[in-house]
Amino acid sequence: MTIDDALLLDELDNVATALRRIERGESVSIGGPGGSLNIVASEMIPTFHKIAIRSLPAGSDVLKYGDSVGVLIADVEAGALVHIHNLRSNRAVSREP
Repeated sequence: MTIDDALLLDELDNVATALRRIERGESVSIGGPGGSLNIVASEMIPTFHKIAIRSLPAGSDVLKYGDSVGVLIADVEAGALVHIHNLRSNRAVSREP
């Protein structure tokens, strides 16, 4: 039995959730709907943080749970951490009535 390092929650997602601390240069096994894929971590990814499964340009929606959770404010390469330094969260946006 293979244990995945990260989990893709929906087939539309472009980020996966790390299930453990992943070190830079490590091969990452990502399981999810439709099978699995492998990428190489370009930096350290803390447990339960987002890792990009492909390169994404600034301005791209970050998809998790099959829905946008925010917009990238910088280019992100495959295997990179997606977090507050390169993501503007939808939750942080003011919603006026």
